Amino acid sequence: MTKDVSKNIDIRRYFSWKKIVKGKPIHIRLYELVYYELLISWLEMGKPPIRSAIDEMINRKEFNEDFIKGQKIQQFIDEIKNNPCDDGSGYYISSSNEVLAKKDIENLYKIKHAMKDKLNTKNMTDRYDSTFAFCKIYESWALLKKDKQMSDITKKERFDVTPDLPLKIIDAY
Repeated sequence: MTKDVSKNIDIRRYFSWKKIVKGKPIHIRLYELVYYELLISWLEMGKPPIRSAIDEMINRKEFNEDFIKGQKIQQFIDEIKNNPCDDGSGYYISSSNEVLAKKDIENLYKIKHAMKDKLNTKNMTDRYDSTFAFCKIYESWALLKKDKQMSDITKKERFDVTPDLPLKIIDAY
């Protein structure tokens, strides 16, 4: 049974923020998928220590399908590719009003394959370390972005601009 985590105010703020934030580097867009999946697992498990949540997540059948086989990553790329710009210059992301160039899509594929290579190991310690690293890199980027937004007077009063994320990876160790 999965809990409805969308009622938590911090989670709603994060969901809103992650959809509209601009300027995500290409690798961050894919690492965000892993962070998001960990966040949902962590909440469904009742907010256990991060180590337990990562261990539980990487041992799930869905993790194998979504990240090791790359289905969730491919679905994300397909969603972007299904919205080409009218002028053919790239692909439009409506939630953040950004355009990704064709070379960005090529980079998404390269990063997808690199992530799959890192995660496709029988050694669970290596899989854990890679998952943790992806989440840590994403969190570092997001916290820097949020810090910039907090100092931007035009964004200070928005519902989704908060100084932190609901799941704290860096503080966990």
